[in-house]
Amino acid sequence: MTLHFSQLRAAIGRSGLVGLIAFASACTAAPRVRPVKMGDVDTGAGSVEYARRQLQGSWTLTEFDAADASGRLHKIKAAATLQYDEFGNVKVTGKLLEPLPGGSQADVDNQLNYEGQIFIDPDKHEFRLQSPAIDRGVDPALQQRIGTQQTRKYDIQGSVLTITYVRADGAVVAKTLFHRGSGSTP
Repeated sequence: MTLHFSQLRAAIGRSGLVGLIAFASACTAAPRVRPVKMGDVDTGAGSVEYARRQLQGSWTLTEFDAADASGRLHKIKAAATLQYDEFGNVKVTGKLLEPLPGGSQADVDNQLNYEGQIFIDPDKHEFRLQSPAIDRGVDPALQQRIGTQQTRKYDIQGSVLTITYVRADGAVVAKTLFHRGSGSTP
């Protein structure tokens, strides 16, 4: 049996129908009481979470190469630690132990202290610093090599983290090797 609107109106009466419409329109949506189930986080190889888990922990600098004016890399003595936490925060504490190529002894006093969050692109194997906090003023020559504007390409092979600093034009300006494990802060 189907009931048409006119039959419903006759059955309820005009005032009853107006009351029913008023009651229905007065109902407001209630907030969702139960949480919405989302899908599982992708933790497989090639995912951001996989890259974060690989980077997580403490790393000790074992090699620092900086480019000269012609783009040729030179080994520079430096000491540093890199710490990466589960929330995407990175903290680097270190210092130069000798001048950069074409630099002066004043470069040695420069500290490599900065921290901030990083944005990881696992497809390109690179990351960028987001809103870094720098502990001290950084020498412009050092900023050109490892500054916040550089893209950092990363490669992790076992306990070795290689970071290559690349300018927007694709030129490599520095390269670092870190080994997993706690080291003393310089």
